Amino acid sequence: MKYVLTVLCFVLSLSCTKPKPPLNEITKVELAKSGAWSDYGAAISIDSLLNYKYCDNNVKQHYFTGKVDEKLWDTLNRKFEKIKFKSLPVTDNKLVEDANYFELIIHWKNGKRRITRVRDIKTDSVLDIILWLNDSYKKVKLHQVSKPIKFETTCQNP
Repeated sequence: MKYVLTVLCFVLSLSCTKPKPPLNEITKVELAKSGAWSDYGAAISIDSLLNYKYCDNNVKQHYFTGKVDEKLWDTLNRKFEKIKFKSLPVTDNKLVEDANYFELIIHWKNGKRRITRVRDIKTDSVLDIILWLNDSYKKVKLHQVSKPIKFETTCQNP
């Protein structure tokens, strides 16, 4: 009986521990948008230090920086892990006139993956995440900076 009580106490103590935080394997994400005839492109960069950089080529002064919260960063990691970002097809092989083209670069500890997608009528899980990330600048308090920000993405350049 003494051993049963000890084992029971041990099992109970294990069940009371806090759940582990999510494993955030991604170290940096860059997203660029261009393509539509009235859209001159934009780019976003978010890293694991929660730095947020944004470039909008549709406005005259177009470089901004800010910080994201850990919740957004964890959500980003979960969304990409859910779609198995390391094994995604790198392109959707679509050619559409007057559509937004997206270039996504995902960095992790031992590699990176460049993914391109076209936004047309039909979406998929990858494009849904890209569109969510593309709108993330609306949720970040951004500050304008005067000097240019360098992005690894290229499709945001007019």
